[in-house]
Amino acid sequence: MIGDVGDFIGKLKGGSRIWLVGGAELVSDFMKKSLVDEVILSIIPIILGNGIRLFQAGSPEIQMKLTKMQQYRQIAQLHYRSEK
Repeated sequence: MIGDVGDFIGKLKGGSRIWLVGGAELVSDFMKKSLVDEVILSIIPIILGNGIRLFQAGSPEIQMKLTKMQQYRQIAQLHYRSEK
């Protein structure tokens, strides 16, 4: 674990964007600090039946707007931005 998300972000150098790849717990920590402003979902046509949750129960609700859709053969990629 990275510790407190706010402290972690403060230690990063530069004004770069952060690419967050992880499970629901990690994403939830960033959502609770209002640090998620874009979500890119890639949908791959394989039904697993079981898997890791995308969002954790109790995560705050974020209103988002679909800004772009792309297709790579059978994969669909959806780009969302927060409506802050």
